[in-house]
Amino acid sequence: MGFRTGFVLSSLSFLAGVLFICAQYDHPLIFHAWSDAAPVRAERFYLGLYAAPRAVHALLHGMIALGIVGLLAKLHRWTETAKWFDGAALVFFMGCVGLYGVVIVPNLRLLANPTSMRLLERSSIATQRATLAAEAAAGRLDPSLVPTGPLQPDEGVAALRIVAASNTLILGLFAGVALMLVAEYYVEKEERRMLEAAREAEMKELKVQKGQ
Repeated sequence: MGFRTGFVLSSLSFLAGVLFICAQYDHPLIFHAWSDAAPVRAERFYLGLYAAPRAVHALLHGMIALGIVGLLAKLHRWTETAKWFDGAALVFFMGCVGLYGVVIVPNLRLLANPTSMRLLERSSIATQRATLAAEAAAGRLDPSLVPTGPLQPDEGVAALRIVAASNTLILGLFAGVALMLVAEYYVEKEERRMLEAAREAEMKELKVQKGQ
């Protein structure tokens, strides 16, 4: 294992550990029987994480950057295995970054400042409201049920569940990255074995020719 793979594995291990901690608060929101205490605990945890010192955020983002740098360095070799396995791993990893930046961060910002309409318009709740408004316009929903104004309590719960679902998807994508790394290791190991066998066969043939 080279230092490039070490970069990726270090990043994956750290980030997966963070997500396993988050899973203690995520799973009751999406997998367990509903409890009114679950969103309260989850909101307290995520708001605490969001308000953590900048050093915590810097460490998290630094480990994300480390994974990207490691995968780009591996892909830069541009061998057949790198193109297929490292390329796929990079796609999976960037999918995780996309979910974090496009889904998780906007929803956490909204939960931290629920009265901000600007943040609401950039979050997943805006899409949810637009869907309800379309249903009301089509006559399939009572217009009074379409929320307006600042974030509503039930929408706060929905935002937490969206964050929880995104974290679960990211864990799945991390598993895909790890699978690509393991598969690449065994493919390269088999290639080296075949090359060594071919080299030994060639050396034996040369010895036979010299003996003649």
